[in-house]
Amino acid sequence: MTNDDLKSRVRERLKALDKTPRAASVDAGLHPDTIRNVLRERSVKPRADSLAKLARALECSVDWLIDAGAPAAPAAAPPPFGLWETPTPPARAEMPRDVPVLGTAAGSARGAFQLDTAAIDYVRRPPGIGASRDIYALYVVGASMSPRFEEGELIYVSERRPARVGDYVVVQTVDPDDGTVQAWVKRLARRTDTALLLEQFNPQAEIRLDGARVRAVHRILTLNELFGI
Repeated sequence: MTNDDLKSRVRERLKALDKTPRAASVDAGLHPDTIRNVLRERSVKPRADSLAKLARALECSVDWLIDAGAPAAPAAAPPPFGLWETPTPPARAEMPRDVPVLGTAAGSARGAFQLDTAAIDYVRRPPGIGASRDIYALYVVGASMSPRFEEGELIYVSERRPARVGDYVVVQTVDPDDGTVQAWVKRLARRTDTALLLEQFNPQAEIRLDGARVRAVHRILTLNELFGI
């Protein structure tokens, strides 16, 4: 596969789906500029996991994206989220309301909000995490991660599943003066021995947190993980 092959096929799918590069990147769970950078040759060839996400968002197969000799027509797309085949999801009433919601809507200019240790509400547990423990939920505060996460959106967070660079995370920090716990909904950009570097989308910025103040880094679960698809 050459970069020209990849760019040509990405453009073809964007046109067929009437999607912008930004919208397709967000649908893939990637940085909003990922596809635009590929088309402008500002990035190297995407990693295998990124290609898989792109293929899902562009409703084609990875093989079609990377193989210049593959048939012109992409593989049939999976049904959109919500159009279920077997197994069918449980009825809403069958999903226990036992996932605690932590946090209050006390936003700050940098996108942090207060985090409570006691539950302020409970929400239903999706089938994909039926047996999982140490799961909590949050309502997103502010628009710092729009369009990936919008204000008021409910997210589910795992305390146990490891967070890797590139994952969307909730980072908990502690104020050394009063012990206040704050939470940051961001994308994990990189780690150093002394700091955590986080990426936000609106406005585009990188936030550096002192590692000594970081209490926990928890991964935000995807829809696939929540519903076992």
